[in-house]
This record gives sequence, structure tokens and C-alpha cells, in this order.
Amino acid sequence: MKTSRLLSLLTALGVSALFSAPASADTPIPVNTDEVLQIVIHDNVMRKTRDYWTTSRMETERYNVMRYALTNSAKKLGTKGEFKVERFAAGIEEANQRLTLYVYRWEEGLESFGRSMTVEFAMDAVLRVGDQEWDMGAFTARSSHYAAGGPSSEDFAPAAERAIEQLVELYRAAIAEAATTGK
Repeated sequence: MKTSRLLSLLTALGVSALFSAPASADTPIPVNTDEVLQIVIHDNVMRKTRDYWTTSRMETERYNVMRYALTNSAKKLGTKGEFKVERFAAGIEEANQRLTLYVYRWEEGLESFGRSMTVEFAMDAVLRVGDQEWDMGAFTARSSHYAAGGPSSEDFAPAAERAIEQLVELYRAAIAEAATTGK
């Protein structure tokens, strides 16, 4: 008797999960530009030997540079709508629209030598609107330049900006394709 109740309950939960499933991974979710988009940054950068930028002491600075890169990219690309950038932590208020960025690589590249600096950046992005979620994928970028005064925080922003621009371009293209194909 108990087994049949348990099976009935599991079947009911399974059926309800099918009908409440989020959007498929390949279907973009439209963002309402009249609402604030919450952007949450997860700093998952691994420590790299002899790279001060990847130390845990630089986590706040990486967040500030990432927030600057997001704001600067938004201005360059002419994005519409307001957004609020937050650092991942316990107790963040839930928002109806949330873009979560998982930064897992942001370091000096192997090609860096002397004043010549290469920065490598990689992140994953997930967009959630209401109860729908869209895995936007992974975005990587590199930037190379001459660091006249030695490496500084500002030297790491261009690589992040390029990855953010890739993310915005992918989103715009996916929304435009969905609008034309009727997906």
C-alpha cells in the first residue's frame, strides 16, 4: 500500500514537472527593457602562480573592473533598459530578470612578457526571466597591449568588455532569429 502511494506521488510530481519545465536551452528568452535586469557576478577565478590579479585579495577589484566593463559595454552597444550589477552573496534579493555571469578565467596570458601584456578572460552566462531559464553559453576573449607603467586593474577590462560584447551580440542575434522564424 505504501509503495503504491509513493509511486503515485512520484508519478504526479513527474507529470507536473513536465508541464512546468523551463524554456528549452536553445530558445532565447526576451527581456523586458522596462524592468531592471539584475546582473549577478560569480567570481570563480582560480589562483594562478605568479599572477597577483588572480589572488583572493583582488576579488573586490575584479568585481569593480567587471562592473565597469559591463557599464562601458552597455554604453558602447547602446543597450536599452536599466540594469543593476551585484556581487554573488547570500541574501541577494530575487529579481524577475536575472543574468548570472560565472567568471572562471581572468588572468595574464602566457604571452605576457615585460611590458607586453596579454589578458585571457572566460565566463558562462545564464539568463532567467520569471520561471524560464536560458543557458547562453560560454564567452571567451583575449586582449593584448603594451602596459607602459606595468600591469594595473585597467589592463584587465578590455578582455572582459570583449566577452560581454559577444554575449550581447549573441543575445540580439538569437532574439532576432526567434522573431523571424517564429520560435
